[in-house]
Amino acid sequence: MSLQQDARRPEPVTMGPMPTAPFANTGLTRTGLRWIAARPAYIRVAAAITLVFALVVAVISLIIGVPFSVPNERISMALGFQAVVPLGWGMATYLFVQGYRALRKEAGWSGREIAGNLANDGILIVLFVAANYVHFNLKGWIPLVNPALFDVAYMASDEALRPLVDAFAWASTTIRANLNPEIRWYQFLFLIMFILSFCRFAAVRDSYYPYFAVSMLLMTSLGALSYLIAPALGPFIYEEGTSLSATEAQSGMYVAYQSVRAEGAVWLEQYGADYFTGALAAMPSLHVGYASLMTYYLLKCRDYMAPLFVLFWLWILVDSVALRWHYAIDAPAGIALCAVVVWLTNRLLAPSGGTRTKAP
Repeated sequence: MSLQQDARRPEPVTMGPMPTAPFANTGLTRTGLRWIAARPAYIRVAAAITLVFALVVAVISLIIGVPFSVPNERISMALGFQAVVPLGWGMATYLFVQGYRALRKEAGWSGREIAGNLANDGILIVLFVAANYVHFNLKGWIPLVNPALFDVAYMASDEALRPLVDAFAWASTTIRANLNPEIRWYQFLFLIMFILSFCRFAAVRDSYYPYFAVSMLLMTSLGALSYLIAPALGPFIYEEGTSLSATEAQSGMYVAYQSVRAEGAVWLEQYGADYFTGALAAMPSLHVGYASLMTYYLLKCRDYMAPLFVLFWLWILVDSVALRWHYAIDAPAGIALCAVVVWLTNRLLAPSGGTRTKAP
């Protein structure tokens, strides 16, 4: 018998000891491992970022003695509605866009490719939700991690830039006079930018999609950690902004902040779930940082929505100061963080050759 024929002969079946671990050496395990290994490199990078961020914040939690809170907000003080609403909007828009493209067969993908894309997108959504869960917990702990405040210095810079601050306030008031005052446009346009940009990249899946996804996770992680460097509450503690709804939200969030300062971990354990998205943090402006990041990638891929994103970016930049959520110096800090995130993303994905290869 030849060696080649012998190689084709099946192995004899023998009874051996039962595996010590559940599903060990079974087809289920092998299939699962192959599925994980088949995920694109950027998915593994995104998962690593989220895991490292969660571990860092878990260590902080142990050090300061504050447990993670499970959100229970009926209405977010910052948003004016429940925090899960934007996630619902995003998922509905994503499914509509993907369904439309599949029915039109615009991308020319096979059923297997569509399933793989949906799986990758689902993983990214889970990672982003997890990273934001950790982000908002850490944001609520800022008074306990670093109780120092730098509002006096930042407000001095606003006074030095008073003509610019007044110009932003005039622009915000003028534009807002022709809009529905019941809508919190600052938050609403930011959410629209996020939903449109994610759905755009997930549907088109060009070479920038991995970079966009990893950058957004880095912004969430590094942004929360950057709050701890030189914290501030915001200029609303000195003067009101141009929107009554923003002023009311700021007042409620400030009361919660004072409670955290006064009662510490005890208050967070009792009320942290109701206060989940209500923590204050002015430096840097992550609204401007995120908006800069999304606009950057839309401009890089020359998408037709890029001019709209530039307008939205300008609006968020102006309103962040006019509504007195942020000092004027917070916006450049957010843009600088965006630049760091883009640079780091390019470094993390460079080994996989991600920038010039077609996204899966």
